[in-house]
Amino acid sequence: MQEIRSKDISFDLLDNGAIGIIKAKDTMINQVKGNSYDGSLMNLYLRLTDDGGKNDYVPLIGPKSESDFFVNQNSARWEGQFLDISYVLTLNLIDNMWFWKINIKGKTKHQVDLTYVQDLGLGAESFVTANEAYSSQYIDNYVVKDGEYITVCSRQNQSQSGKYPYLQQGSLNPLASYATDGFQFYGTEYKLTDIPTGLIEKQLPSDNYQYEFTLTALRTPSFEVGSEETTHVFYAAYVDSRGSGNNSILLDFNDIKEKYSTFHVQSQNAKKVYSEQRTEYHPLAGRALTITEINKLYPHKEQIEEDTDSELLSFFDTKGRHIVLPAKEKKQERMTGNIIMAGSSFKPGAPVMATTQYMCGIFESQTVFGNTNMNILTTNVRNSLNYFKNSGTRILVKINGKYRLLTMPSLFAMSFNGADWIYKLEDDVLLIRGEASADTDQLRLEFISMKQKKYDIKVITQLELATLGENVKVDIQDAKMKIIPAGEMAKKLPKLQYTLSYEEDDVTLQLEEKEKEKYLVAQYQQCNKFGIVTGLQGHSNKEFDIDSERKKNEEFIANFVQNINLEQMQPEDVLAEYLQPTELIIKWYAHDALVHLMSPHGLEQYGGAAWGTRDVSQGPTELFLALGYNEPVREIIKIMYEHQFIENGNWPQWFMFDEYADQFAAESHGDIIVWPLKVVAEYLKQSHDITILNEPLSYMSLEDKQTTSKKEKLIDHIKRQLNYITSHFLPHTFVSAYGDGDWDDTLQPANSEQKKTMASTWTQELTIETLDLTSKVIAEFDEEFAREVFELKEKMKTDFRKYFMKDSVLPGFISMDAENKPHYIIHPEDKVTKINYRLLPLQQGILSNIFNERETQEALAIIKKNLLFPDGVRLMDRPATYQGGISEIFKRAEQSSFFGRETGLLYVHAHIRYAEALIECGYSKEAWKALLQINPISLKKRVPNAALRQANTYFSSSDAAFNDRYQAQQNFAELKKGEIPVKGGWRLYSSGPGIYVAALKKLLNYKKV
Repeated sequence: MQEIRSKDISFDLLDNGAIGIIKAKDTMINQVKGNSYDGSLMNLYLRLTDDGGKNDYVPLIGPKSESDFFVNQNSARWEGQFLDISYVLTLNLIDNMWFWKINIKGKTKHQVDLTYVQDLGLGAESFVTANEAYSSQYIDNYVVKDGEYITVCSRQNQSQSGKYPYLQQGSLNPLASYATDGFQFYGTEYKLTDIPTGLIEKQLPSDNYQYEFTLTALRTPSFEVGSEETTHVFYAAYVDSRGSGNNSILLDFNDIKEKYSTFHVQSQNAKKVYSEQRTEYHPLAGRALTITEINKLYPHKEQIEEDTDSELLSFFDTKGRHIVLPAKEKKQERMTGNIIMAGSSFKPGAPVMATTQYMCGIFESQTVFGNTNMNILTTNVRNSLNYFKNSGTRILVKINGKYRLLTMPSLFAMSFNGADWIYKLEDDVLLIRGEASADTDQLRLEFISMKQKKYDIKVITQLELATLGENVKVDIQDAKMKIIPAGEMAKKLPKLQYTLSYEEDDVTLQLEEKEKEKYLVAQYQQCNKFGIVTGLQGHSNKEFDIDSERKKNEEFIANFVQNINLEQMQPEDVLAEYLQPTELIIKWYAHDALVHLMSPHGLEQYGGAAWGTRDVSQGPTELFLALGYNEPVREIIKIMYEHQFIENGNWPQWFMFDEYADQFAAESHGDIIVWPLKVVAEYLKQSHDITILNEPLSYMSLEDKQTTSKKEKLIDHIKRQLNYITSHFLPHTFVSAYGDGDWDDTLQPANSEQKKTMASTWTQELTIETLDLTSKVIAEFDEEFAREVFELKEKMKTDFRKYFMKDSVLPGFISMDAENKPHYIIHPEDKVTKINYRLLPLQQGILSNIFNERETQEALAIIKKNLLFPDGVRLMDRPATYQGGISEIFKRAEQSSFFGRETGLLYVHAHIRYAEALIECGYSKEAWKALLQINPISLKKRVPNAALRQANTYFSSSDAAFNDRYQAQQNFAELKKGEIPVKGGWRLYSSGPGIYVAALKKLLNYKKV
C-alpha cells in the first residue's frame, strides 16, 4: 500500500496501481475501496477507433493494465504502451485538488479518445461503506455544459457531521460527453460481457441519471495521436461543505486552471512499485442454452416470462423454483439473488446460519451465523453489476492453460434455501449447487462436471476482516479450515468458530494475504467434482445430500403456509390465471418474511441485524397470527418488552436482540411506543392467553445499555408504557406528540423546533385503535385498568375529531399554535407544502374503525381519485419539492436526489395496508386487484408499465423511472397515466412480505364468512 497526500487530500494506492481509497480528512471520496484482485472503479481508459469504427481500449491503472507504477510524496505516475501508442499518466495533488495528466504519442497515427471514471461516496467512511447505494441516493449531481467544457458538481445532501461534502470534476481540455451513474457507463450487460457499455458506444449518454451507483464519467472528443505528444488534463476539486443548494458551479474554472499552471511537479524522487498483482483470470460466462436443452431440463414450465421478441427470460417449475436465464439478467439493474437459511427454524431470536447467493457466479456471500452485522464470515457484494469479483466465494476453472472465473451461468435456478448454476461450455456442462441444511447449521456447495471431465480448480473465499478482526486466525488441518475470530466477535462469542470442510482428498488449502485482504484458497488438481461444507466448530454436523435437503426445505415452507388455501376462491372472486402467481408468491414471501425475522438483512440492505420495533410488530407478528402460530408471537412479546427502557417506558427505534443487545437506537419515532402494545392486544385477541400478563420480564437500561436485574410482570410494563403515552401529549390535549417522526421518516420537519408542536394523524389513529382493542382483551384480567385504557381511548378519539377532522380530508399532520389551534400540513388548505393528500391517515382511519360509513367512503374516494396509480397507491398526491438538496420544509424528502423508495412515494408496505382497508370495507375484488398489483410474478400482464424485475422476491417500493427529481416534479402526472416505466426497489428485507401473506389470509377469511 502506498500513500500520497496534500493538505486534506490523501490517496491510498494499492501495489497493483489501483486506487484503494481517496479521502479528504474523514470524508471518503470514492464509493468502493479498491482491492488486490479487481483494482478500483476509478480509472482512465484510452480507447482506439479503427477505420471501420471498431473500438479497442485499455485501462491505464490497476491490475487490468500493463502500466509501470511510480509514486512520490504528492504524486503518482503510470507508464505503459497500448499497441504502438505510449502513454504517461500522472496524478498530482495540489492543495484540495487533484489533476490527472495524460501524455500520449504513437509511432503511427490513430484516432483515440480518453474516458475518466470516478465513483463517488462523499461521506464519512462508515456512512459510505454501510451501504453504497444508500449514500448514492443522496448525492446530487449538477451538470453544466458550457461550449466545449463539461463540469459535474456533486454534493452529498445528507449531513456529514453538519457538513455537505462537495466535489467538482471536469477537464482543462474540451469534453464531448458525460455520465453520472455507473449503470450508464457499465450497462446492465456488463454482468454478462465484462465490457463497459460506455466503452462500446461512441459517446456517453450525457444525461444526469440520479440512481444508486453515483459515478462520474467524462469523455474527450476523438483526436488524432501520432509522433507529436498530446496532453489532456482531468481535474477534481474538493470543498468540505456546500451549504447552499447544488444548482450552480461553486469553483471558478479559471482559478482551477491557474492553480494547475503554477504547480511544479517534483518527480525525481519517484520510486517504482513492483507488483505481481495482475489480474490472473478471465471471466467465463456459460453459453446460451437452446430451447430444446431448456425443455429437457424443465419439461413443465409455469408463469413463463418472455420479452417482446418472444425470447424466454424466466419461469417457475412445478416445485415453485424460479429459473432465470441470462437473457433476462443482462437487462436488469438489480442482480438476481436470494438469501438462504439453514435449520428450518422460526423461533424468534434463535441464531441461524445464512448466506446470500447471486446469479452471476457469487456462490456464497455474507455467510453469517447469528448477528448479520457483527458475525459475518465472508464478504458481501458491494456492486450490482458484479464489477468486484473478489467478494464472497468464487470458483475458477483452468481451461486451455488459463484460469477462468465463473460468472454468468447459462441458467440459474433458485429454491427457497438453495440454488443451481448451470454453465454450458464448448465440450462440457458444469453444475454448481448450493443448499442450506434443513436441520443443522451447515451450508453445502458442490461442483460437478456433467461429462466427468477433470479440471484444475480454485475456490477462493474472501474473509470479512471488519467482523472477524484483522488478526483472525485460520487453522488448516488436512482438508479442513477453522476460522478463529478476533476482535469484538471473539469477545461477545468466544466459542463461535467457523469451519470449512473440503470433501475431496486431493485438495491444497492455504490462506492468501494481499494488501489488507485475506482469502481462503482451495486448489484442486484434476478434479471433476467436489463438495465444501461450511459449519460451526462444536455444533452438530452431518453429511447431507443436496436433493434430499432441498426437498425438506421445500416441504418446510409448504407446511409453514398450509393454512392458506386458495382453492376456496370462487371464479367470480379472482381470475383463475391469477391464482397460480398468488399461490407461488405466498411461499416466496413466507421465505422472505422468515429471513426478515430470523436473519435480518436483505439483498440491497445487507446491513440489518436488529429488529425494528415497528417492523417486528407487523410483518412477523401478523404472519404468525394469520397462520395460527401463537407461540412465536408470545416469544416476540417477551423479547420486545425486555428491550423497554426502564428509565421512561419507551422503546428504541431498533434494537439488537442477541449478544449485542447493548446496541440500539437512542431515539424513536412517536408511534414506536404504540406497537408493542398492539402486538400484545392482537395476541390476546387470538390466543386468549392472559397468563402472559403475569410473565416476569426485565428491562433495558438506556443509560447503562444493559439488561436490568429488576423484573416486573408484563402488565406492569404495559402500565409504564401507558404512562409514557399520557405524558407525551401536546399541551392541554389528548393528542400524541410527533416526537422524532412517524412511519414515513422522510417527512421529518427541516426545522426540528416544529416537532415540539406537531402531531401525526396516522399515529393518533393507530394509538386509538390499539387502546380500544387493549381495553377489551385485558378486561378479564384487570377490569379497572381496562376501564382506564378505554377512557383514555375515548378522550383521544374526542380530541381526534376536534383537532384532525374539521372537514372531509384528514391532514397528514397538524401543527398546534400557542392558542391550541391546529394548522393542517399536507391538506388542500396547506399552501406551504402544496401537497393535498397523504395516504396513511386516510386508510388508517378505515383500519382503525374511526370513520363512520360516510367518512369511509369519502376517504376511499380521495385515495382512488388522487393516490391510486397503475402500479399501486402512492403516499402523497405529489412529491415534496426538490431544490438541489436543501431542506426547506421536510428533511430527507427534500434531500434525496434519487426519486425512489419512500421519496418515490410508492412504498409497497403502505399499499398492502390499502388492500386491507378494502378488505375491511368488503371490497374483495378490489382488494384482490390491489394485492396482484404488487405480486412480481407475471406483473406486466397487470401493470403494463412495470419494468423487468426478479419475480420471486419482495420489492419494498415501485420506483418511477425518472432520471432525477426535477424530471419527476415536472412529469409526475405522466406517471399516473401509466406512461412512465416503474422499477422494483430494494428487495426482501421488509415487514411487507409477512403483512402481504396476512392480508391475503384476511381476504380468504372474509370470503369464507
